[in-house]
Amino acid sequence: MKSLIKAIEISRPLLWLNTSMPLLWGILATRGSLVPSDLVLFALLLFPYNYFLHAPNDYFDFETDARNPRKGGVEGALTPKPLLAKHAIMSTLLLAPFLLFTATGFPPLTLVSLGLLLILSAAYNAPPTRLKGRPVLDSLTNVLYAIPLQIGIHAAGGVDLVAPSVLVFAAWGIGAHALTTITDRDEDAAAQVRTIAVLLGRRNTAIFSAAWFVLVGAGAASVAGTPLAATLALPYLSLSLIGRDATGEAGRRLYRLFLITNVVIGAAITMLVMLQVPFESAVAAGATAIVGTLIALGASVGRSALRARRAL
Repeated sequence: MKSLIKAIEISRPLLWLNTSMPLLWGILATRGSLVPSDLVLFALLLFPYNYFLHAPNDYFDFETDARNPRKGGVEGALTPKPLLAKHAIMSTLLLAPFLLFTATGFPPLTLVSLGLLLILSAAYNAPPTRLKGRPVLDSLTNVLYAIPLQIGIHAAGGVDLVAPSVLVFAAWGIGAHALTTITDRDEDAAAQVRTIAVLLGRRNTAIFSAAWFVLVGAGAASVAGTPLAATLALPYLSLSLIGRDATGEAGRRLYRLFLITNVVIGAAITMLVMLQVPFESAVAAGATAIVGTLIALGASVGRSALRARRAL
């Protein structure tokens, strides 16, 4: 039980929706409905994938995380390094049944896009590539957050190798990564981890992230066919403005605002997508989205409550 709780801590439950909801969007936009096998992919992109993404990340980031006051709460667990090594192995093994199910239960392109997601995730975290420590490439690699959308499109029978909506989400991933490196800039520099924020500084990194969010707004307007869609980028542009001088506690507030913005914007996009499908499909998708959200938020809040109880 303790191992499971620790695994959930490591996987960052508040970030589960960043990967599971785009999968849902891709399936609904392509097929217009859910089938039972889709729930397996949805489950994969809730916990197991995020466990796989963050366990190796925490292992190789151990030195910088130990200096970071943000860690130890909903924004990341503090875990002894030997235990992190075990979790990194466990998180990789947990993927095996999901890969087998994807290979046998979905169109072939689904496994291709899922495989690309896992390869990029590993390349970002671990040597010899360790793209997290290669400034600019660290942000560009975060196109990986767009791939769950492409997985959903492929799972539903789409044949585009890269859909236009995926390109828009990829731009968001690059801008979002650059923005969040601002919050850890001093701790990364102290641990000699070279991120884009360490290389460019807060102000220039904020400009870099804002440029990508401008592309997000333009791309969203183009894909949706209405200029109103560009407003989805405005909250992130505001966060980039805040990020120019976000040091200390201001940096920690910036990260919390980023998490809240993701939940709100993600819920809005989910509602917009469901409005485009038949009522019965929307009900099933809505129920799936609600359950996924409750699981993610429940895991995060429950973990925080457990920590507070232990502190008494």
